[in-house]
Parts: sequence; C-alpha cells; structure tokens
Amino acid sequence: MFIGVAGYNHESAVALVDKNGVLIDYYREESLSRIKGDKSFPRRSIKKLLESNNLKKQDIERVVFYERPLSAFLHTIKEASLNMPRGLALLAHQFRNFNRSSVSCYLDFAKLFKGLETKLIYSDHHLSHSLTALAYSNTKKDICSVVVDGFGDRSTASISQVVNPTEINELWQCPYPVSLGLFYSSITDYLGFAINEGEYKVMGLSAFGNSNSKSAKLVSNLMDWDNSSNKLIAEMSYFDYHLSTSNSYSSKLEDLLGPARNPFIPLVPGDRDFQKCADIAKGAQNLTVYLLGKIFSHAHKLTNSRRFLFSGGVSMNSASIDSLAQLPFVDEIIIPPSPGDAGCAIGAAFYGFIKSNSFKNSNISKPSLFPSMIETRNDELLAEKIISDQFNVLERNEEDAFLKAAELISSGEVIGTILSRSETGPRALGNRSLICDGKNKDAVKNLNSFIKNRSPFRPTAPAMRYDTAKKYYQLRPEIYDCYKSMSATCKCIKNNISLEFPTTHVDGTVRIQIVENDSSLDKLLSKLEPMEIEVLANSSLNVSGDPTCFDLIDGLMVCARTPLSYLLTDFGLLFKKNSC
Repeated sequence: MFIGVAGYNHESAVALVDKNGVLIDYYREESLSRIKGDKSFPRRSIKKLLESNNLKKQDIERVVFYERPLSAFLHTIKEASLNMPRGLALLAHQFRNFNRSSVSCYLDFAKLFKGLETKLIYSDHHLSHSLTALAYSNTKKDICSVVVDGFGDRSTASISQVVNPTEINELWQCPYPVSLGLFYSSITDYLGFAINEGEYKVMGLSAFGNSNSKSAKLVSNLMDWDNSSNKLIAEMSYFDYHLSTSNSYSSKLEDLLGPARNPFIPLVPGDRDFQKCADIAKGAQNLTVYLLGKIFSHAHKLTNSRRFLFSGGVSMNSASIDSLAQLPFVDEIIIPPSPGDAGCAIGAAFYGFIKSNSFKNSNISKPSLFPSMIETRNDELLAEKIISDQFNVLERNEEDAFLKAAELISSGEVIGTILSRSETGPRALGNRSLICDGKNKDAVKNLNSFIKNRSPFRPTAPAMRYDTAKKYYQLRPEIYDCYKSMSATCKCIKNNISLEFPTTHVDGTVRIQIVENDSSLDKLLSKLEPMEIEVLANSSLNVSGDPTCFDLIDGLMVCARTPLSYLLTDFGLLFKKNSC
C-alpha cells in the first residue's frame, strides 16, 4: 500500500493506492476537523485511512509527501532576502516558524505515527500535480502536462512532456515569485474575499464586469507574456505576497485601483461599489484566460501534443476552460476532480507506487470520482438516536426513498443528500449535495440564498444527463470529462430557453455537471424525467463558509442549522420534525 500526503501550505489530504495501482481511499483533513481549508498535518485523515482500511504500519510500503519541503522553504527565503528591508518581516516569520512548516513532516510522522517516518519519501510538487491529472486520463503516455498554481517547491507554472508514467520531463517553468495563481489570489484579497476560498467568488463576480471599463483594463495590464523569452512577466511592485506575512498586495495597487473593498460590507448587485468590483474581477479573469492561452500555446510548440493534462489551483478556474478548449491545437484537456494541492496527495501516492516493484506495464487505474470507503464511522447508533429525536423517516427502502424525493423535488422542495461514498474534489456531484428542480426559480433561490446563505452573484450548477445537456448547451468534446466533475463552464445555445433557467449566469454561461451512469443523481433523474424534470440545480451540502458535509452526522447538523427539511440518506429519506 502507498500513502500520499499533502499539507501545511494549503488544504491537507491523504490518499491510499494499493499494489495494483488503484486509488482506494482519500480524505481531506477539513472533512474530519470541520475547519474550512484545514492545512495542518493531516493526522485525523491518516488515522482514519489506516483504521478504515484495517492497515498496520507493516502494510505500508511507502509514504510520499507531495513536495520537497526544503526547496520550497529556501526559495521563499531567497526571494525575501533579495528584497530587504521589505522582506525582513517574512524572513523572520519563516525562520521563527521553521518547525511548523512542511519541513517538519518527518518529525510529525515520527511523533504521531511512529514507524511510518522510515518509509517517507518526497515528490516534486508539480510532478505530484501531473501524476494526479495523469491518473484521470484514459491515456497514460505521449501527453503534455500543464501545471499552473500559486507556488510549488521552486516554480509557479510548468510544462512537462509525459512519455509514460515513469518518464515525465519538465520542459519549461515559471520561477517564483511571478505567479498567475498568486496574482488571482491577490485580486481576491483586494476584493475582500478570503484567499484560497474566495477565488470562486471573483470568478462568479467577473460575469457582471465590463471588459472595456477602466478598472478591467488596469488589472489586465498587471501581468503579460513575453513572446521573445516565452516568460510570464509581472510588475511585482503591486504585490506583497512574496515579501509580507499579512499582505498579498501593496499600497501601490490601491493607488492604481482605489481603496480595497471592506470585506464586512455585503456585495450585492446594484449597490454603489458592485460594478467597480465586478469590473476588477473581469480584468483578472480576462488576464487569466489570456495568459493560460499563451502557456498552452507554448506547451504545444514544445511538445507538439494536442492532448493536455491541466492541474494546479488555477485549473480550478472553470470559466477559463471553455476558451482553452477552443484553441486550434487542442484535442483534449483532462482536469482531475481535485486539481489543487489537496488532490496532490493522490499524485504523491501514485509516485510511491510507480517507484515500487509493484509497478508493471504502466498500470495506473483511472480512479472513481467517489473513492472514499462507505462512511459508517460507527455512528449508526448516534445517527439513529438523532434521527428518532429530531426526524421522521418517510421511506426506508432505497427505491421508495428516491421516488419520494423525486416527488418532493417536483413540488418545489430542496433535498439534501448524504449517500454512499463522498466525492474526491471540492465540488459536490450528488452524494453530498443540495438539489432541487433546476428550472424552478423559487426553489433555486431558496437553495442558494436561504439554505446556503451564498452571495447572490454566485450561480448554482445545473446537473443533467448528456442527452439533455445537448439540447441546451454548447458542449465541447475536448473537455467532455471536465463536465462530469463541474470543472468547466459552457455557453447556452443561442436563443435557447436555457438562457432563462435560474442556474444560468448573467453572461449566458453555466458550470454544468453531466451526471455519470448509475450515480446518485442519475438514479434520481430516472424518477424525475417521467415527471418532466430533466435538470437539477446542484450545490454542495454545507452552510456558506463551512466544509462540505462528510458523513450523516454532518448532514443532520446542516438540517438543524438551516431551513433544510429533507435529507436523502442511506438510512432512507428523512424529514425534520417541526419543519414549516
């Protein structure tokens, strides 16, 4: 068995790959700690992974950390040292917290899981990203890997030629501190949203922006691509992420764009500052699409490949993927369901497998979108007590429960789901979801604004079968797999009724989900389509700001804290008592 571990810098996670090259388990630390974006050493996830799979330390052949910690540490130190005295605070912070950084990974294993530290090896950060994406590709050789993120080990973007899983050759990199990912995070921070969480909000906000506005043009000039040297370039004086412990942007950015938005004042369409914020977001989004196009074009020139793996935090910018798919040299783009640092645990585990004697004939099995084991957590008795005290069980039989849930959805209700295995990535795909009729405006508003308490400019994803999707949206075969994990947006067909759906964004795009055969949503749609409901609105089962629910107990807590009344579970369909 091979364990991959990611942590300390962004979301922590662990993955388990068996001796046959199959991903059999995966946990994000936030799912167990209930701390959004938990980046601590993933002790809860490792403990659960070992217990759930009944593993002893002798069953583990290798433990692989997703990056080379000393390299990452030294690169940040070097950059701060070159910019004294502005970098002094960051320099002092890095040395003061040396033993709490990823450099302490070995010591944390020795302290908490004694014996596993002797099996610890390290993978290059961008190689971990590439291997995660490669696992989800149907072809494992002769493909190009593009990684674009904030920072990893030594670079912020890279292009590699994947000859086969054992031969991945890096051909180009963007050295730190110039970073498309950290640029986008800085704009996220400037707009008053949390870094590593609010980037989704910036992407949604950009749809309201005007590309021709002064603000959008100013932002889109903050970075560029140098065609003579094939490098990303940036005016670093506008940014402080490489010099400060607390500021991602400098006062010079505020001189350029005006004062940063107060994060404690709600941002609502129609308010005084909304359009300016939307224009700034639009400039950031336009620049991201432009620079990704340049990186992909250079990748094609270097490798002559027409098939691409795309990973790293920037690949989660689903609004940019449709444009990349239209590049004339692109035949396919594969994005893993968890392309950020948390997903790197998967690539790290596969790195251990590839380096072992178990690896034969380039055998890496394509993982499921739902790899975690069925979650019981010995909570059945506790769950039964909560259910009996606070819920009525409307239907216990699975077939009857799905039928009743479909009837409720057809009547305008919102249903929560806690079913079977949890999703790999940050986007709920039906097993940990809030769902309703995707054409019912009142139901979608209830889901988005009252149950989720989300910003009104953030749309909800429509989920449907492929045959339905073809009727409404401009689908691109180059990114078909991306639609399965909500990794790409698409446009509504011109003059199509889908433009009026409440899941459609103001710019006529949607972040679509095409449901997989025999998935939870596919089973539900089989009940709903005879009721003339073919599109569902799908959002993660959580309250805004909290991690997505992991198990039934989490789902019951969401019901208790929100107006949500119905929960479709492996125990049956539940109805909250005293619901109006």
